Amino acid sequence: MVVTEAPLPIKDFTPRGLINAGNLCFLNATLQALLSCSPLVQLLQGLQLQDIPKAESPTLSAFSEFISELDAQSSSSFRNNVAVVESYRPFTPSMFEGVLRSFTPDVLNNMSGRPRQEDAQEFLSFIMDQMHDELLKLKEVSPKLTASKSSVVTSANDEDDEWETVGPKNKSAVTRTQSFVPSELSDIFGGQLRSVVKAKGSKDSATVQPYLLLHLDIHPGAVSTIEDALHLFSAPEDLEGYRASVTGKAGVASARKSIKIQKLSKIMILHLMRFSYGNQGSTKLHKPVHFPLELNLGRYLLVSPSNGGLKYELVATITHRGRDPSKGHYTTDARRKNNQWLRFDDASVTAVGTKQVLHDQAYVLFYKQL
Repeated sequence: MVVTEAPLPIKDFTPRGLINAGNLCFLNATLQALLSCSPLVQLLQGLQLQDIPKAESPTLSAFSEFISELDAQSSSSFRNNVAVVESYRPFTPSMFEGVLRSFTPDVLNNMSGRPRQEDAQEFLSFIMDQMHDELLKLKEVSPKLTASKSSVVTSANDEDDEWETVGPKNKSAVTRTQSFVPSELSDIFGGQLRSVVKAKGSKDSATVQPYLLLHLDIHPGAVSTIEDALHLFSAPEDLEGYRASVTGKAGVASARKSIKIQKLSKIMILHLMRFSYGNQGSTKLHKPVHFPLELNLGRYLLVSPSNGGLKYELVATITHRGRDPSKGHYTTDARRKNNQWLRFDDASVTAVGTKQVLHDQAYVLFYKQL
């Protein structure tokens, strides 16, 4: 008989604001949003019990110290003057100074203020990649098999698995799966995408790759809701200049590509692509995009029809407030265990109603599978 350890009960931390000494709201908002993801909190609590080498695992070590600080009982608790929110004194997340140094090596990194604002989504992606890699190193997985530093998705190579699969209507496709080693982090936030290219005169070509976030284009005029953006995400698109290699001939062929989800994640992070970076500098799209408290995924998104796992509930949002991407201010709305919503605005913690949560200018959404 195999005995398995019971998972740790998830603590409901008393809220604490995070002090911003200057241009650090992107860090504070990201940390508060991640705290709303209970499976991640459970993972971090487990890491607290381990002796994590700081030199080899700086991000995991910072999160372990961060959780310990949140959990520290403080005698200086106070009642927030708005809607009576019981919270402990705010503190500076100084344990992330080394992580910030790695994130922006070109910037003078300290917790007493930074010369510029950073993108919260880029920082979120960075620390998730770092945690993924560090978790694999803790298990002594060969570095050659791990994801690259810049992305959880590895680049396709000759060692990728490739086989022919039979899909709907008995149509076959040559499928390639990108090499990827899962971690406890990807077990929470990770899923799989399957992209299929259909070219005239060729067998369908499919690629399966992992994801931690879904990046949604909200620029088209037809997109006004999250559901619209997900429809667009999975809609077939024409490929220009696609070269199909067929036995006996090779050349440009008309082709279409479509993307669907092969495996759903426990926590789905949706990034609304509001920012554009180009030769003319950075710009922000201010169009309203509506999103629900409960998200029901359409089967059009999935490779295979599923009767379960299609419902998600909103647990956090990150919002960028301001017109200029390089300035502005980040805040987070997060759901507590009692279904109360709190707004974390650096050191300030206030209760907010669902009407305020469901505003139409959100930047990153966190949904938990029901």
